[in-house]
Amino acid sequence: MEVLNLPAVFLLSFLFLLSSDCTSAESSFSQDSAFAFLRTISVDIGPRSMGSPAEQRAMQFAVDKFREFGCLEAYVMPFTVAEGVNTKSGIAIGVLRGRTDRIIIVGGHIDSSGPDVPGANDDGSGVACVLELARVFAKRPHESTIMFCCWGGEERGELGSKYFVEQFSKLDSVMLMLQIDMADGASVLEIDPDYQDLSAPRWLTEAAFDIFYNELHSQGLVYPVASATLNAASGGATGSDHNQFLKKGIPAVDFTSDVDYPIHTPLDNLANFTPSGLKRSGDLVLKLVERFDGGIPARTVGHYMLVQFGTTPIFLPHWFLWSVIVVAILFSVTAIVVLWRRRVRVEGVVRVRWSGIKVILLTLIVQSFIWLSESLFGFIDGNRFPWVSHFPAFVLLGILSGLLGLWLTLRMLGRFPLSSEAYGFGGRALTILAILTLLSAFTGPKLAAFFALATILMSLALMLRSGVLRVALWVLSCLVLLRLVFFEEMGLIQRLLAENLIHSFGGVMAYEAVFIVFCTLISLPFVFGFAAIYRASGIDLFWLKKLRARRHFLAVPVAALGVMVYLFMQRPYDRKWHSRIQVEQKYAMGADSSTITIRGSEYLNGLKMVADSQEVPFCRQTNFFEFHPSHSSVVPWCSVDAHFWPAKKARDQDSMWSMDRRVTIHSQIRPYRVSVRYSCASPFEVSSPWAYRDSERSGKASDNVRIFSWYSFPDTLIDIPITFALGDSQRVSEKIEVTFDTLAYPLHLNKDLTYFELSTVVSEAHEFGVRNDSTNIVSPPQ
Repeated sequence: MEVLNLPAVFLLSFLFLLSSDCTSAESSFSQDSAFAFLRTISVDIGPRSMGSPAEQRAMQFAVDKFREFGCLEAYVMPFTVAEGVNTKSGIAIGVLRGRTDRIIIVGGHIDSSGPDVPGANDDGSGVACVLELARVFAKRPHESTIMFCCWGGEERGELGSKYFVEQFSKLDSVMLMLQIDMADGASVLEIDPDYQDLSAPRWLTEAAFDIFYNELHSQGLVYPVASATLNAASGGATGSDHNQFLKKGIPAVDFTSDVDYPIHTPLDNLANFTPSGLKRSGDLVLKLVERFDGGIPARTVGHYMLVQFGTTPIFLPHWFLWSVIVVAILFSVTAIVVLWRRRVRVEGVVRVRWSGIKVILLTLIVQSFIWLSESLFGFIDGNRFPWVSHFPAFVLLGILSGLLGLWLTLRMLGRFPLSSEAYGFGGRALTILAILTLLSAFTGPKLAAFFALATILMSLALMLRSGVLRVALWVLSCLVLLRLVFFEEMGLIQRLLAENLIHSFGGVMAYEAVFIVFCTLISLPFVFGFAAIYRASGIDLFWLKKLRARRHFLAVPVAALGVMVYLFMQRPYDRKWHSRIQVEQKYAMGADSSTITIRGSEYLNGLKMVADSQEVPFCRQTNFFEFHPSHSSVVPWCSVDAHFWPAKKARDQDSMWSMDRRVTIHSQIRPYRVSVRYSCASPFEVSSPWAYRDSERSGKASDNVRIFSWYSFPDTLIDIPITFALGDSQRVSEKIEVTFDTLAYPLHLNKDLTYFELSTVVSEAHEFGVRNDSTNIVSPPQ
């Protein structure tokens, strides 16, 4: 028997432990590794609009990584047509085979929203997580086959995932889909289990909350119930690639970081990204795959409304929501009857007329004070949207301004009194809420449930006799709908509003009027409800009569002035949020000059522009400027050749002609997009090897329109053979537009805290038809 050498035993033990530690580290999610992938995607490759060479490079990078990690199957599933648009996009796929054919998909979208958007957060971060998860799972045994998918075309309407679910031959084997769409760590992580009236099954949503809070001991997984409700009511206006799987009945969920981030702008870059979110999202998805690797409870979807209380998800089935809606209508009818029976008529007292109209006008005044306060401040400060980086402070300013409007309306009530009966006000409040409940029910039960709850609370407030309970229930009723108005993703919407380029006075006034009228309408039932409670209580609620006196209201304008002084000291834009300037050069082929139009979301003061070696000054209060440069600088960029062949009679119809046309577009640099549009006063037919659509994007289909389009950055040479089927009297309009993502004219622009969107649009137009003698009629370029 040999005696073991003790030093050798210790050495072997140390090496074994060291090896175990290294293996453990390699099989866990690495934030540093994911961040390195993100740097390559968003910095080295950069903006990746659908179909672009950059998107193709990013997909190839993902495929190379999948192969490097050990995926025996790694490839790009290409698609060349997406909803009538010609493109060169696809899905980068890596497959890790398990012991079974059961498939779990982990995905993120690889495209960015535009040619100048790096897409670090949206969704380079999600793809970085997918790549890192592929590295981790390649070192682990697993029962299920795991597919890692980097979708192209998500920003254009989830086109990559839509193509995948229609073309993937083993879709029936897909048991689960987990999407990561944005993984920034600066704020909360949102769970999105919904698509319209469909939701992820309860077991999947419950597992996500359980793992996040109880296993990972993380903080900040939230379900934005108000945003999700509005999104469902709008038909799923926002979402991600998991939507396409839910539509197919496959359990799916998306995890996305807080959208209060400069997505869809050039500021979605690595400098503004917080890397801690990579590990947070990656660990959550890793644990979900581990939990369901051995199988899932059921391959189905849910129908519920998710409400979150603390860290606990509550599931309200649709039948329960419909029950609440019915109860709300019954409550409103009952409350109206109760108020009618409580009416008190005093003989000899003159009845006050037009109280409802007066309340509407007074509410309109208060809402005007609220909304126009920021416009007045911006006019003085020299900014159109001064609230971009200081929204809470402007909400406070709006409230204080609204109180000033309230004081004015209270003073006006001395000359324009309101009725002393509670019934008229309460009846109007409940009628409006009941109508809103019924109308919103056409969008589904989720949105209607909000209005129904507000209706129930208002009904109780008007039926009960306790003054304190009445006021409390009225406040709760208001808060329910305020939750919808100030929904969780309000930050994203307000930034999108701040990017609008409206420059005409009428357009600006209409823009303001829309918000004032909308908020007036949405607040009317609560104003009527308060008027009813005030009349029924017999006391001066909230000391409104005292507030009518000037001396009791001086604190409000003083506070408003203090807030304004504070805001004057702040800058509306910062490193994270910039203003937007759009510069577009338009050139019609054959013209002597082009037109350059500059539109800004903010006033153009401070913009430094050098054109024709001269600096151009700007008026302080304008966000629109247009000029004609001294030379077009466009002709060498793009040329269009179009040819006809003699028209021929169609065999089956004497009045129909077949006409062949060939359009060749040659550009010296890759255009951003190309569009060739044909329209006619009556229906016509075309055939071509290229795809086309019969409507404007997101528009209604029409037999009178055919649009050939290429997106994005197609080849410099596009050859388009087309055959038309036309009648004797038909004339077709042709419009060719070639758009580049830069300016042809040498224009130098600079402004602090501003990003520029540059484009050059080259166009040519014709009109053609057929005579009875088969002669083609072609008009000169327009």
